Amino acid sequence: MKRKKDSHSYMKFLAVIDTIQKYGDEKNPLSIKDIQNHIYERFDFELNFRLIQKYMKEYNEYFDDNYIECIKKGRNTYYYFLNTSLDMMEAKAIVDLVYSSDFFTMKTKDNYKSRIKNMFSHHYQSYFDKILNGHIVKNENDLVFYQELEVISEAIYKKKKIRFTYLKPYLEHHYSNKSFELAPIDTCFANNEYYLLCQGSKNENECIQFRLDYIRNVEIIEDSSISFSSYQIQCFQDKLNTISYMYGEGQLETIELDFDESVYPNMIDKFGKNIHPYKVNDHIYRVQVKYTINSTFYSWIIGFGGKIRIAGNEKQKEAFKQFLMTFMKDDI
Repeated sequence: MKRKKDSHSYMKFLAVIDTIQKYGDEKNPLSIKDIQNHIYERFDFELNFRLIQKYMKEYNEYFDDNYIECIKKGRNTYYYFLNTSLDMMEAKAIVDLVYSSDFFTMKTKDNYKSRIKNMFSHHYQSYFDKILNGHIVKNENDLVFYQELEVISEAIYKKKKIRFTYLKPYLEHHYSNKSFELAPIDTCFANNEYYLLCQGSKNENECIQFRLDYIRNVEIIEDSSISFSSYQIQCFQDKLNTISYMYGEGQLETIELDFDESVYPNMIDKFGKNIHPYKVNDHIYRVQVKYTINSTFYSWIIGFGGKIRIAGNEKQKEAFKQFLMTFMKDDI
């Protein structure tokens, strides 16, 4: 007697694989009973033990890159989907990069985020949610995958504060060491760097930024709880819009700048780590950079209250003087 073929076997196969992909990961493996329950809740049909094992075996035989891992815990056997092509924190950083770019529309960004999220189990999908949008980026730094990012992402997901050490480089000594306890808001790319945005400790409507490659020893403050109002989110967004690369009017020029030793971290934040300053006197250094010279650039210099000065040619100094005169007239 010829055995009757199950016309729904392919659908059942997909249901098993999709269930393991969505609900099983290394920290949350699934038993056969767990898989059966999820399938019944989602698709309203039942599968026996042998059929589920058969489908998992067939999947592993045909797919090498991503496969179903089997682990033993006591007498029980558990399964989870192992995605070997992309680590979750790498995927998180990629989503940040896409959202930080002005190349994609918001619809494209949301579609991209949704597709990335579906690569991982539901236990981690909230890690990819974004609070702030509209980042602008010109990123050239490949140091974007940090151990600290995983703890930061978990804190944002859990709505908890974090405690961390911030190491800022200086010229005369290697680093300054300062500790913070703040509420993390989001992560983004700007000015060639990867940043953590946090709520200010003195002003709850303020958003302050920290370069991720200077952050160390991140801890979640478990007994903390954070939430942001819609007004605060808008304040954070307004701040984020000022952390942008200097596009717009103006021309790319080579210019010399004198700066006080204390603002060296700000100089490398703006121009990158490959600048080569040399000492002019006890506290002043000079550096030559190539940058877009415009009103935004001049406003950035003014913001340091004389600690950064144009040391370039007379034409560049005169252009800055003209801007200052216009700036002062506008303020009157």
